[in-house]
Amino acid sequence: MYLKSLFIVSVLFLTACSSNTVTRTADKPVVQYARENSTIVPVNSIESTSNSCVDNFNFLRRAGDSQYERLSSNYIKVNDGFHFLRVNKNIMGEDAKRIYTMNLNMKLDTICSEVNYASYQLIQKKIKDLSNI
Repeated sequence: MYLKSLFIVSVLFLTACSSNTVTRTADKPVVQYARENSTIVPVNSIESTSNSCVDNFNFLRRAGDSQYERLSSNYIKVNDGFHFLRVNKNIMGEDAKRIYTMNLNMKLDTICSEVNYASYQLIQKKIKDLSNI
């Protein structure tokens, strides 16, 4: 009898120390709202790519900005240049490879700056539209 009660007590102690906690989930999904506690706009935001240039391109595309097509075409041309460099880097001279890489990086930085500025202009237009309300 003593062993039986010792077994039961030890089992109770072990279950009390269990690391699994039971959490109850809500029956209805919880709607998260924007950081400023806006009760009007639920948060359904687009995930960031952790690349500000690509994020700004996505922003322009989704906003339907008129500059998106031109900037996107230029971005594709620069990416084609990087593809050309990857394919031919083993047969190019060091100076040619270095100069071509610098040129591609400058073009990419310029395009990303243009996209960033176009995003800024779009936001300024949206703010102006709101001020007319």
